[in-house]
Amino acid sequence: MAIFKNYKSKIAYSIAAGTVLFSLAQFVSPVAAQVNSSDEMNKTQVESSAKRCQFPRHFDSIESVDISPNGKKFISSSRDNTVKLWDVSTGKLLRTFKGTGYSGLLSPNGKILISASRDSTIKLLDVSSGNLLRTLAGHSDSITSLTMSQDNKMLVSSSWDKSIKIWDISTGKLIRRLRGHSEWVNSAIISPDGATVISGSSDKTIKLWDIKTAREIRTLKGNFDGVSSVAISPDGKTLFSGSYDNTIKVWDMATAKEIRTLKGHSGMIESLAISSDGDTLVSGAWDSTVKSWNIKTGQLIRTFGKPIKQSDLSDLLPKNPPGGSLISDTSSVTTAAISPDGNTIISGNSNNIQLWDAKTGKIIRTIEGHSDWFQSVIISPDNKTLVSLNSNNTINIWDKNTGKINRLIKDKWVSSIAISPDGKTIVTGSWDDKPIKLWDVQTGKLIRTFSDSGVNSVAVSPDGTILISASNEIIKLRDINTGKLLHKLEHLFPVSDIAISKNGNRLVSRNIGDEIILWDMQTGKLIRTLKKETVYDNDAIPVTSIAISPDGSTVVSGYLDGTIILQDASTGENIRTLNNQTPGVYSITISPDGNTLVSGSYYDNTIKFWNIRTGKLISTLEAHLYNVSSLAIGSDGKTLVSGSYDNTMKMWDMTNSKLLHTFCSLK
Repeated sequence: MAIFKNYKSKIAYSIAAGTVLFSLAQFVSPVAAQVNSSDEMNKTQVESSAKRCQFPRHFDSIESVDISPNGKKFISSSRDNTVKLWDVSTGKLLRTFKGTGYSGLLSPNGKILISASRDSTIKLLDVSSGNLLRTLAGHSDSITSLTMSQDNKMLVSSSWDKSIKIWDISTGKLIRRLRGHSEWVNSAIISPDGATVISGSSDKTIKLWDIKTAREIRTLKGNFDGVSSVAISPDGKTLFSGSYDNTIKVWDMATAKEIRTLKGHSGMIESLAISSDGDTLVSGAWDSTVKSWNIKTGQLIRTFGKPIKQSDLSDLLPKNPPGGSLISDTSSVTTAAISPDGNTIISGNSNNIQLWDAKTGKIIRTIEGHSDWFQSVIISPDNKTLVSLNSNNTINIWDKNTGKINRLIKDKWVSSIAISPDGKTIVTGSWDDKPIKLWDVQTGKLIRTFSDSGVNSVAVSPDGTILISASNEIIKLRDINTGKLLHKLEHLFPVSDIAISKNGNRLVSRNIGDEIILWDMQTGKLIRTLKKETVYDNDAIPVTSIAISPDGSTVVSGYLDGTIILQDASTGENIRTLNNQTPGVYSITISPDGNTLVSGSYYDNTIKFWNIRTGKLISTLEAHLYNVSSLAIGSDGKTLVSGSYDNTMKMWDMTNSKLLHTFCSLK
């Protein structure tokens, strides 16, 4: 089981680049969770909307699957930071283990769930109760694989920190530390006799280690690229290694010689699994397929799923992407496991799970994940309307009091939305061939368009006269009525985010180089660079979000490690750093009176209220199941709206931190 994809790094890069990671999964059309119209949303309505907007399946890509020893249950581990336990025969969800991480393993006796967490720790949980038994800490980077000995006494973990660690399950103590690889260790397993650890690394080697002495026994080298996954036959005689070069190599353990190479995949090998009888090898790869192989002959038995062709992808890609954009098709990565009796193969692809008949190749069951999310949310100036940008490029205009969708606008590759101060016009920025569009809120009709290269971010000045758009390395300020170019704010790197003070005097920008720059809105001149260190500097922590106080005196920046920094806009000096304690600030916003800062997290999915003057935490809201993608505060400072990758938008009373309503997209 090779977890080559680092969740934190992927989030960091995609946020720094100011892009959205798009999946090829089918999106659903948003509709409101219907509630009865009334002047005040009572408790029954709040509970009704929340209950209707429950989504039990995965929100993000499946990183690993594992089947219980008796073949009756299986687990799926996802980038959404959950592990789910399912019934194989019915496909019914039995339990969700929240906050467990992106990779999971069931112990040989089926009683313990072992998971790799985002914070580089390992969690051991009781499968029947869901209770946390123990947390193992020791790795300094993302954990890539987990393997348990057949006697349930020993756990082996590998990591991007280039090490392999051996743990005592009963005590949680670290027994051995194996070092010798010069690059990431992507996979590590234990031999059937429990005497040897076998590891595969990005340094293009496979190493065999003596568990008792922690010494390296042998290094296997061959004509292959980095090793992504390793597996061993039940009799311990044959070793299999998957590679970045799309091949699987078969090795004789006694002689350490290569027997054959299995070719057939068109993408990197993600996972390898072997049936209990030792007859069948199952491989999952980045070509969106699973393949089964005859171990004795090396012949391909069957291919499960269809590989995604480049021609299929090209039709779905944006026509006008901005510079520095990362477009990722996460649906192409497939991981797989085979049942003990060899009759069922379970694969995870994107956020969907497939159960296959191993003998016929037919799909037994598909468990679809939730593919929609709220990318951005806005509250209209009159506090009567909510506007959301959903992942299917739909802009939804909601009635704030009834929870109903008044209007729906469909566009292509929308990356950003804004609303005019009078609440009559919605502005969208996109990667389409007409990237800037103005829409009438009442009718949903297109008013006008502006040509440009792909746009990452849009905004409207507080007086409603200036349209601001970020495209490539330039921010353009235009007269919103005539389209006349007023100013060009040039950057060294493509711009990802912009924020404007309510008094209309200052603009703050963030680019993919991770610089934060303050500009004079009236003259278009650069005032100062507030953060000069870029993502290309060693040990630089990526910036994930920016905001500016209503009077333009304070600039706030959120960071991937959870840090929130307040800076004096006039001097550039740090005012204070907020003690967030949990990593992963995803979004931030400031109340109209400038007294309260609100932050949303991707790590623990919480929303936090902060006193800007004192830096103290006021309250924490726990309601979302996945990343908090966007935050907006009403002009009266009493209402907060949060959008999330859990397919919900929630409305809160800021005076008492109570949930008022849950909006969602339903099939």
